[in-house]
Amino acid sequence: MEFEDLQNAWNQDTNAKVQLPTDLDKLKSASSPLAIIKKNLKGELMIQFLAIVLTGFVPLALDLNTYALMAYYLLYILSILILSYFTVRLWLYYKSFIDCGANTKDNLYEIYYNIRLFIETYKSLTYILMPFGIFYFLILVFGKEDGKTWAKLASYSQESLALISILGLTIFMFVIWLMTEAHTKKFYGKHADQIKQIINELKEV
Repeated sequence: MEFEDLQNAWNQDTNAKVQLPTDLDKLKSASSPLAIIKKNLKGELMIQFLAIVLTGFVPLALDLNTYALMAYYLLYILSILILSYFTVRLWLYYKSFIDCGANTKDNLYEIYYNIRLFIETYKSLTYILMPFGIFYFLILVFGKEDGKTWAKLASYSQESLALISILGLTIFMFVIWLMTEAHTKKFYGKHADQIKQIINELKEV
């Protein structure tokens, strides 16, 4: 039963005893985690936009050679294309939360499904951009005009460089994975679990 139907029944016969559905409070309780998810998702889209803009100005603050600049902005354009695709998908999820009210069981199912899709999309975007982050780092570190970084590397053996590279990449990927899982759990996952719990409770009514 939707909230509007309940209101109409009340207005038609104020003297009648309108029996509140047992699941009405549970449906209302779903609005709180849903509102938090909407707020977090809107903030996520704004942060992504700012990150794209700021990333374009990073090379201007460093003394990079011409080849490094060309490689950086080629990578930057490719990053924008990928981010644009995923940003559109994230915006569609946001619109689905706005247009779908938490006033029926079916709507809650749809909301929960879209939240889970968003979480998986967010994770996919992070993992796809992980190699981009590595290449950005390499370009900014090794693309400087003075070439001092290359001179320092020449003092290390190939075995040492290989070991440092493998260890660094492993730590980097693990940290990104850990941060992504923690971020999605804190800002979306736990609220999705609350909605799922409400859905389970409505099944028992």
